[in-house]
Amino acid sequence: MREFAEAAEYIGTIPKFVKKNTMADTKAFYGKLSCPCLDAKVIHVAGTNGKGSVCAYLQSVLMEAGYRTGMFISPHLVDIRERIRVDHELISEEDFFEVFKQVRQARSAFRADYHPSYFEYLYFMAMLYFAKEQPDFIILETGMGGRLDATNSFPSPCICIITEIGLDHTDHLGETLEEIAKEKAGIVKKGIPLVYFAKNKTVSDVLEKSAKKAETKAFSVKQREICLEKYDEKGIDFSYHCGYYKDSTFHLSGRALYQQENAALCIRALTVLCQAGTADISEKALRSGLRKARWEGRMEEILPQVWVDGAHNADGIAAFLESVGADGGREKRVLLYSSLAEKECGEMVREIKDAGLFEEIVVTRIKNDRVKEPQELAELFGEEKTTVIEDTEEAFAYCIWKRAEGRKIYITGSLYLVGQIKAEREHDQF
Repeated sequence: MREFAEAAEYIGTIPKFVKKNTMADTKAFYGKLSCPCLDAKVIHVAGTNGKGSVCAYLQSVLMEAGYRTGMFISPHLVDIRERIRVDHELISEEDFFEVFKQVRQARSAFRADYHPSYFEYLYFMAMLYFAKEQPDFIILETGMGGRLDATNSFPSPCICIITEIGLDHTDHLGETLEEIAKEKAGIVKKGIPLVYFAKNKTVSDVLEKSAKKAETKAFSVKQREICLEKYDEKGIDFSYHCGYYKDSTFHLSGRALYQQENAALCIRALTVLCQAGTADISEKALRSGLRKARWEGRMEEILPQVWVDGAHNADGIAAFLESVGADGGREKRVLLYSSLAEKECGEMVREIKDAGLFEEIVVTRIKNDRVKEPQELAELFGEEKTTVIEDTEEAFAYCIWKRAEGRKIYITGSLYLVGQIKAEREHDQF
């Protein structure tokens, strides 16, 4: 559809000519749109790692329980429409263009000095689309932060969830875990329950204080409460006692061990909603929803013996490496890697080198003007074990050739890399 392509292209140019808006501006424009979905049941999700996975688990379980769900997430991997969906259906090109026009028209009738940012534009489009579709629940994932995130303009979610917090986007959110946690905790609102992952005491203290200040209850999910029961090629069995469902053992598809934490956050949040009478989810629906949930780009096997994972910070890489090494085998492995320049590449590279899981590292150049130079990455990894292939398509083809020799292939370092590989795979057969 030509109009959709033009709308997507326009949105893609926004970062080139618009500045970050204040929360007051964002809220004012939300009001200009007549505050779409103001009375909806909204689940607000923030954090550093795991936000998208938690959203996917929530959506899958709610759907199994018979609810219709709207979901707004970021970033997209291949198609910008991935960001706005009802149940598992992406917004159509026709509807995308329609809500794009509505935002554009409202902006023309608003203050001349205001223009929505890239993320704001898509968020407003999503809310207008959900207002039309009327889902039973809306799941909103923050972008980079929390306090100043466009999604935080929504005033009254039914629950707030904060996933694991780590050092990422330090140039915008702060240089310490405490500073970043304070930014993420900006989504906490008066009387709205908070569910969070308690991995770090400093972070937990910040979130508990934020909940107390907001006069609301905080519910934590602790690592020690989650127990791995079984791990094989069929998936993960883990136990988590939430005190609501009788049986505490759950099954997840896929190989990402870190998904136990994200699934536990989902279970805890839905328990809170059920106890409040906001949702009604049977144990059968919970189990089935968790088992059926899939989230692209997170330890996803895109071809036999080829996995992509969107880890893009030190904590994410650590979780990725745990899953890679957990198979207990000694298969030969090759890693395809790229990263953005602003990321803490040194720390991520050190973790990968120290793990000793890969016999060869292939570094490449993703299509992004903020990319870390492949030669610089090769120097960090040590050139003896590193192969530099600038073109990503050629690098992937090289890895597929290595797979034919009996290697397992892993791809990580950036969601942009994952998206590019998935897009290229759709056009080629390997």
